[in-house]
Parts: sequence; C-alpha cells; structure tokens
Amino acid sequence: MFHIPFDVPTAYLVAGFLYVAMPITAWLVMGAGRSTAASIWCLGGISLGVGTLFLALRRDWPDWAIYALTNAFFYAGTLFHIAALRLELGEKPAWSINLLVFTVLMSGQEFVRLVLVSPMLRFSWILMGISVMLGWTMWLAFRLYKHEDSVSARWLAYVHGFTATVLLLRVVRVLAGMTLPDPLTPTWDSALTTLGMCVMSVFGSVAILGLYLERSTKREVASAFEREQSQARKRVEHELAHLDRQRSMGELAAAMAHEISQPLTAVSVECGLLQREVEQADPQVRGLVDRIGRNVDRAAQILHGIRNFIQPIEPELKPLSVLKVINEVLQMLPISAKGSAASIILQADNAVPCVRGDFVQLSQVVLNILRNSEQAQTPDTPLQIVLRLQSIEGFVRLSIEDDGPGFSSEALVSAGQAFSTTKTGGMGIGIAISRRIIKLHGGTLHVGNRTDGVGARVCLDLPVFKETH
Repeated sequence: MFHIPFDVPTAYLVAGFLYVAMPITAWLVMGAGRSTAASIWCLGGISLGVGTLFLALRRDWPDWAIYALTNAFFYAGTLFHIAALRLELGEKPAWSINLLVFTVLMSGQEFVRLVLVSPMLRFSWILMGISVMLGWTMWLAFRLYKHEDSVSARWLAYVHGFTATVLLLRVVRVLAGMTLPDPLTPTWDSALTTLGMCVMSVFGSVAILGLYLERSTKREVASAFEREQSQARKRVEHELAHLDRQRSMGELAAAMAHEISQPLTAVSVECGLLQREVEQADPQVRGLVDRIGRNVDRAAQILHGIRNFIQPIEPELKPLSVLKVINEVLQMLPISAKGSAASIILQADNAVPCVRGDFVQLSQVVLNILRNSEQAQTPDTPLQIVLRLQSIEGFVRLSIEDDGPGFSSEALVSAGQAFSTTKTGGMGIGIAISRRIIKLHGGTLHVGNRTDGVGARVCLDLPVFKETH
C-alpha cells in the first residue's frame, strides 16, 4: 500500500476547526438578516465540524464510541444542510424523513460493526451514506441555482458534488482492496477526503453567505427599480394631468373666444351705425370712431385666430410684410403705451422681403411680446421698447428689446413652457403659444436678455418667402 508523508489526524483537526469557525462567522456576518434556513445551515456546518474533530481524535477514544459520535454528527450535519436547502426552495424540511434516514444509517452502521464484524463493509457503509446525502445536497443546491440563477448556489452544488465523488471513489477502492478501510491511514485517498472536507468547510460557508448577499443585492436592485418605476408612473400621471389641464384650457379658451366674439360683433355693428351718424361731425371725432371700428375688427380677427389655433386649423399662410404686421399691432398699443409711460421705437431695414405667414397669428405673437414687456415694467419707471426688423441670410428677423428688469435665470429656464409664468396672475401661455405659432411658420423664437445685461430680448426668425414658378 502506497503511503504519503501526510499526517491525517492533523489535517482532520484543521478541517474540523474550519468547519466550526466558518459557519459561526457566516452566521454572525449575516446578522439580523439571516433566515431560519441560514441558521439551520450554520448549525449543520458546526455539527460536521464537531464530527471531524472527533475523527481527528479517534486514536484517543474507544473505537465504538468514536465511530458512533463521529458519524452521528456527520449524518446530522448533512441532514441539517438538506433541511436548510429545502427551506430555501420553499419546501417543508421533512424532519420525520430526516430522522428516519439518520436512524437507518446509524442502525446499519452498528449492524455491520456488531453482527457482520466487517471493517471494510462498515467503512463502506458510512462513506456510502455520507456520499449519498452529499449528492442529495448537491441536487438541492443545483435546483436553487436554477431557481434563483445564483452563482453561489451553483458553487455550493459543485463543492458537494466534488466531495461526494471523492467518497464514492474511496468506497470503490476499499471494496476492490486497493486501499485500507481506515480514514486515518496516510494514503492518497485520505488526502483527497481531507481536501474535500476542507473545501466543503470553507467554500460551503462562503457560498451560503454569498447566496444571502446576492439576494440582498437583488432586493436592493429590485427596490431601486420599483422606486424608479414609481417615479416614472408619477411623472406620467403628472404629464397626463398637465395635458388634461391644457386640453381643458383649450376648450375654455375656445368657448371664451366664441362668447367674446358675439359682443364684439354687436359693437362692430353699432360702430358702423355711429360712423354714418358722425359723417358730418368734426374730423377728429370721425377719426376716433374709425379707429375704434378698426380695433374691434382686429380683436375679432385675433379671437378667430386663437380659436383656429386651438382646434387646430392650419393657418392661412400668404405672402405678407412683417413691417405691415408690426404697424397694425402698434395701432392697438398707443393708449396702453402712454398709460404705462412706455416709448416704442421701430427700426427697419430698407426693402425687407416678405415672409409666408398668417397675418392674424403673427399679429398675436408681436402683441404678446409687446404686452409682456409693458407688464414687466417697473412702476413709475420709463420703459423703452425697440423693435428691429432685419433681413439676415434667408430669414426676416424681428428682435424686440426693452430696458426693463429682464428675465431671471429661473424664467429663462422655464420660458416657453405652458403654464409657467413669473407674473402675478399670469397664466403662462403667451410665450408658449407664440413659440408654437412661429414653429408652424417654419421659424424660431428665442427668449433671452440683452447682451449689455439690461433688459429683455425676444428674437423671432421667419423664412423669406420665395416664389415658385
């Protein structure tokens, strides 16, 4: 028989201490998060460790006693591991079956020892029983790996499969007379058995600890994903509520436009009658009446444009002069401008080309911007508004600047977002509607402050109208 320079009892002693220390360490590391199954697993590891320590001290104890104690702890520890894995899989531990298996193994061992009196059969019976239970443990660990896709459970299956294979190989060699039926004989079989025990003691505890760490990580990831999903749902709900408010606002604006157009129509008719009555009156009075009539007509056209924009209806795009749009809007502003102590200056390049647009909607945009400048004016402080009309590289640019307080950083971030406003009582739809109108015209609208840092600047670019033949 080939022997190696290997002290088997010392190796089993080291393995026994590892088997006791590792489960206790794993149990402490898991802390309050440990489950009942984890506690049962650690108890099984300690039982295997105690059995290994008894095996290392076998020569100091009576043969009958050490065999009974050693194998009792081995059987119990392995069955505890089986019960723990069944719990992890959501199954009942089946303690009655475990007790039956324990009784059969211990009874068979004693029968072979006392009745058959065959050391070879006794040794083979013990190793066969332990290897079968290790194979059972391997199968449960592999099921757990498939169920949870756990790398730790897969390694747990590998470790127990390796040790079960080593024990079965030793049983075959014992029955074939190739090695002695003695666990403490310094042979390669003993070295492999000891190695298997050490691997199980270390990797088994590490793997079960890794299993719980994986679960903890997955729970945290799932929790983070759920929080993100919840936040996403809240954002969607907020957007839906926002869209519903916009829809309701559109319906309200359309209804208001319809209702307001009726008294405006009556005022227009009455203004026409008044014009005929004052044909022979003072020219200044006639001019005032004519001006009232034009403003009423312009208000009706703007309401009509708003109603079409909300429905929406495609704007009536025709070649038009932006300068004419500006002059028409300014005709509606002098009274308001004088009341707010604002002066308006118009600067236009010569021969500014036409654009393709809707007269009413572009008038609405210019009117919105001018009114915003007036409403932002500091009380009792003169305000100057400068309109510059230029032709720049295929676009007609209208920039409207004032020397008021300008836009705050918060206002610049939210400018153009519907229902976002910095004005007391404001609805926050003027710039949003204006930007939408300009976009429908193929242009852009930019909101910012003047480069000299004093006042606001709104710039809108519209593409030049090009005739097609």
